[in-house]
Amino acid sequence: MTDKIDKWLRNGPEAVLRKAALREGYRVLDFGCKQGRYAIPAARIVGDSGLVYAVDKDKQGLREVKRQADKEGLRNINTVHVAQYGAIPIRAGTIDVILIYDVLHGGYFPEKAQRDNLLRKVHTLLRPGGVLSCCLTHLRQFGWTYKETLAEITDAGFRLRRQFRPTLVHENKLVRVRIFQFTKPG
Repeated sequence: MTDKIDKWLRNGPEAVLRKAALREGYRVLDFGCKQGRYAIPAARIVGDSGLVYAVDKDKQGLREVKRQADKEGLRNINTVHVAQYGAIPIRAGTIDVILIYDVLHGGYFPEKAQRDNLLRKVHTLLRPGGVLSCCLTHLRQFGWTYKETLAEITDAGFRLRRQFRPTLVHENKLVRVRIFQFTKPG
């Protein structure tokens, strides 16, 4: 990787996650966590009094999250393997912040019914007043628009609170993205 990307990976994820509402003591679910690019920094932010659920369908990615957490001495990460469209085995109403970064697109959820199912599941897991933070990518590639995707999220019962435009590493490049922050009314 380049020096700029390495530098961003050391400092950038935590700054973005703090802006996305993560705080010490929170319970966070990183859906589609891959190798833990956000789950690991989230665990640092929430500290020993918090908990991060790293959720993915890829067992190898979850092993990498576990390996990295062990390396850093982080004991507040639970890896959770789920089938792509399966249940998420976490008690309803217990999560403060849910991260859905680079997941809500046609590569993973090509059918609207699949996306609706995911959004209903995460809505159930989030506590009233909790935050759903979405980084929407690959929309044009699948013929979607922000407007359509945001409507699907609000139709699932979330309220758009704000958006911000940080730089993230995506597909091994530094890119400026849009992160949308929703709340669950309650």
